[in-house]
Amino acid sequence: MAGKRAPKELIVNPTGQNGDFKTLLLYIDELARHKLGYPVSLLTYLGIVDNRILGISPGSLANVLLNNVGDPFKDSETSLMEVKRHERKLIEILEKYYGMPKDGARGYVTTGGTEGNFASLWWSKRYMINSALDMLIKMDNQIKLQTKDEQDLLLALAKIPNNDYQNRCEHYQKIIAIKDEVSQHKNIVQQLLTPTVFFTKGHTHYSIPKIAEILRLNIRPVSPNPDGSMDLNNFNKELLLHLSAHPHSAIIVVANIGTTITGAIDDIPGIKKIIETHPAKPKYSIHMDGALTGFVMPIVKPFGKIENYFDELGANTLAVSAHKYPGLSQPCGIILARREFFEKAFEKSERSIDYVGNILDVTITGSRSGLNVLMFYNALLTLELDKNSDKLTEMVHNNLDISKYLCKQLINLYGEENVSYPYHFNVTFPKPSAALARKYQLMLTGDKATICVLTNVTKDLIDQFIIDLQHEKEKVMATRISKTDYSILTLQKKHMKSAIKLFIKSFCDSEPITKHLHVNYDDYEPFATEVVEKAIKDGMSVVAVDDKDEVIACAIAEDIVDRFTPHLDHYPKLKPIFAILDELSKPFLNKDFKKGKIAHVWIAIVDGKHRGEGLSTAIDSACADLAVKKGFDFAYAEFTNEISEKIVTHYKVQKCLNTIKYENFTMEKNNKPFDGLRGGAAAYLIGIKPGIKMDALVGCYATTK
Repeated sequence: MAGKRAPKELIVNPTGQNGDFKTLLLYIDELARHKLGYPVSLLTYLGIVDNRILGISPGSLANVLLNNVGDPFKDSETSLMEVKRHERKLIEILEKYYGMPKDGARGYVTTGGTEGNFASLWWSKRYMINSALDMLIKMDNQIKLQTKDEQDLLLALAKIPNNDYQNRCEHYQKIIAIKDEVSQHKNIVQQLLTPTVFFTKGHTHYSIPKIAEILRLNIRPVSPNPDGSMDLNNFNKELLLHLSAHPHSAIIVVANIGTTITGAIDDIPGIKKIIETHPAKPKYSIHMDGALTGFVMPIVKPFGKIENYFDELGANTLAVSAHKYPGLSQPCGIILARREFFEKAFEKSERSIDYVGNILDVTITGSRSGLNVLMFYNALLTLELDKNSDKLTEMVHNNLDISKYLCKQLINLYGEENVSYPYHFNVTFPKPSAALARKYQLMLTGDKATICVLTNVTKDLIDQFIIDLQHEKEKVMATRISKTDYSILTLQKKHMKSAIKLFIKSFCDSEPITKHLHVNYDDYEPFATEVVEKAIKDGMSVVAVDDKDEVIACAIAEDIVDRFTPHLDHYPKLKPIFAILDELSKPFLNKDFKKGKIAHVWIAIVDGKHRGEGLSTAIDSACADLAVKKGFDFAYAEFTNEISEKIVTHYKVQKCLNTIKYENFTMEKNNKPFDGLRGGAAAYLIGIKPGIKMDALVGCYATTK
């Protein structure tokens, strides 16, 4: 092959077949045979180091050095064993995918998300400083002039006699005034040179504070929402406090596009609006840390339909980890930036590398893996992203379907209140044993475990995991049941304090509807107190107490003729709950009933520490037995979650009277208080008297309305 000239432009095969890479291999082989310069000895190419044990074939692109040095938009003049053409094509595919104009993006393939974050903050700092250059020069000139004036005053002061107090005092005052002005101007310079990074505390990637420390950037953590996204009210507060003290400070906001654990996505349009409407109108840049979800952002559309994800969101940079999605076999990623932002950041740069052809080094690492570039490029071609996003869209939707399937299986095991699926791929649930966590390589945080459902996660794998989880859970339950000692008694006055405490804690911490309405302990206490007080008087409710006489479970019942009347002015946040219960009961409670025939069993709670011990069934059954002893034939019950609803399967005679999906329920003025809440409420009639049949219900009516 000696004597052959390297082609000026390699052929790119848009079908993603091997033709382009075969041509490239011939080209690289030719270069390797003629390499004299640059300190690289090519031991694997020569076969001195045999990579076949690693599954890498001799004579392949993976077995020879491919080194992309510096900016991919400038080819090396003599260090030719590079694949920058492919890197540029990769960026071209992605700029179109994110809605950017042709040749509107700059960036490079990184080692992963951390380097992408590092590059973005470095570029942002340079951008801010270059944008403020005129102001910096002005401040510097003023400081120089004022310093000269101060020196002149000091020289003049030395000539004033010590006993000329008035002149000396006037000179001192002038010197102090100039020193104050110099200090103020230096403070402004420091603010202009040191941008402040805002990020979500505890949920933004751990690399951000580390990078800020290295780049000497200020940091300002912002409190998170419960789901891990940035709390915009707290961001607004922190921004006000910061800019009141540092009005010349530039702002860099790190916005998460999918946090590691919860998959939370920050409200970038909201962040942008807060900054742009701030009276100080600070210079700002938004960096999108999209390690996982950033790659599929145009498919999952977290901000609705957007044409250009950079211009419309006010973002200048995006970092993505390609080993997360699409899922390469080597850690790598990409940093993308708006071209105007990038060129401003490096308009005064002198970081050219002479010995490879005056390439501008805009990267963190300098030398970069060309093999990673080819792998990433090949993945985009395989996914046909150079044509459209149809194939990737189908893959992502399959991931989401399987995520929902996993969530449903886990809810069946743990209950909806113990399983979290707030965003696209991540499902969180109670932490299993260390052995199971290791077997399935779960992400563990505190007492929770997280599964990230990507293309490798199939329904078969989930089913296998659920079977293992069920076996483990059954063993734990069996152990706990054997150790639990409790007694079931009629609810009495001595149980009042303990029952109210359990009532409040259970419903505020675990019940989906109260959590959705953000009902806290203080909001709920008046209602719980009124219910328990009435229940004690009625004498139809039961409690389970432990050996310390603490209530660990409770079932509240009443005669349907004498139902609890809520005082909504005492607990206004519960108004939507009573509204949906009223709507739920309309098909059945539009009649008059005989006293002592139908029990209304409307509340059943179990202490979270004792769930899975059979207490729910035991307490409900005890409540029904007590009602039967008092002469009741039927029980009417409303259920606000699927877990408690399962009790109806224990009764042969039962009928579902009505169901309402939370997200469909509408109050006055088209208000949907449970919008976005999965699940629903259901009402049942149950035959509790032995041998009772549903047609005996007619004997429970007084008169029909």
